[in-house]
Amino acid sequence: MVNAAVSVQRKRCTIKEVAARSGVSVATVSNVLQNKSHLYSRETAERVWQAVRELGYRPSSVARSLIRQRTDTIGVILEERQELVLDPYVMSVLEGILEYTVPRDYPIKIVSMMYQQRPDSFQAHVDDGSVDGVILVAPRTHSAALQWAVETDIPAVVAGSTLPGTPLPCVDVDDIPAFYRAVRWLVEMGHQRIGHIAGPQTHWSARRRLQAYHQAMRDMGIAVEPGWVVEGQYTPPSGKQAMERLLEVSPPLTAVVCGNDWMAMGAMEAIHQRGLRIPDDISLVGFDDIESAQWVMPPLTTFRQPMRQIGAKAAELLIEQVETGKREREVVLFPAELIVRQSVAPPR
Repeated sequence: MVNAAVSVQRKRCTIKEVAARSGVSVATVSNVLQNKSHLYSRETAERVWQAVRELGYRPSSVARSLIRQRTDTIGVILEERQELVLDPYVMSVLEGILEYTVPRDYPIKIVSMMYQQRPDSFQAHVDDGSVDGVILVAPRTHSAALQWAVETDIPAVVAGSTLPGTPLPCVDVDDIPAFYRAVRWLVEMGHQRIGHIAGPQTHWSARRRLQAYHQAMRDMGIAVEPGWVVEGQYTPPSGKQAMERLLEVSPPLTAVVCGNDWMAMGAMEAIHQRGLRIPDDISLVGFDDIESAQWVMPPLTTFRQPMRQIGAKAAELLIEQVETGKREREVVLFPAELIVRQSVAPPR
């Protein structure tokens, strides 16, 4: 004889049952659970809590939100350039955010500004009470979302930028010493003609890395000549276009430092199409160490920044704000690690 296993699921207790057990109205139960016991006698409040314990009442997520006057939802605002499915930096930061928020029962709501018709269109998605706070991922220096977050009292944290002059907590990589080190390392290897594919100067990280490039070149006694720096948009096509311009410099550059790996990969394509070899004819350095950096040919020398840690720390700071109600300026910087692969060699 085969015994059939029967699974019996216990029915979830409702607030109406708590009200019936304690002999009060549903509104009274709701008020007591919202810490409004002062509206009633001590005996009434005790009857409600006794019924809650006896019945094992546990509010639904919606009810808990009403009781705590919070949604327990975090908004994540992405800038225009950040195509969610494609941008490896954004995806890694999002993974870090989720690693921290999911175990703590904080779902996230992603708001992309990429297809918004007006700069302030995002507000309809985050300023409606649907989120308790926001994480801004690498916002531009004059971002409408950044300005809104600064001017409101909503809990907010910036991930991927330090943005001096704003009152918001920021989490980022300490890219200035890393970029400085990249240039100095190339010079010590024998390179003198070093170009730079910069990120968009509307992003503070791109400004910092350009600043570090110029400072290192000055300190090493090398004058940056016109045409050695070209601005990209942190994308492969812009990296390719920038590299095509740098390849026109005469005498030719022997090394190029890129503002991120994505632009470096576009630069690689331009170099290969010109019939040149990396690193025999020109050395290339990236920044980020995205997963594909190790698989391109040749594997890309780059600086690894802890993108997932940046996302997780930003989420930690935001949840702390939500739960304490305090928003204070704090800057957390993670060090970058040089990852040496096969795209760099001494000049011939």
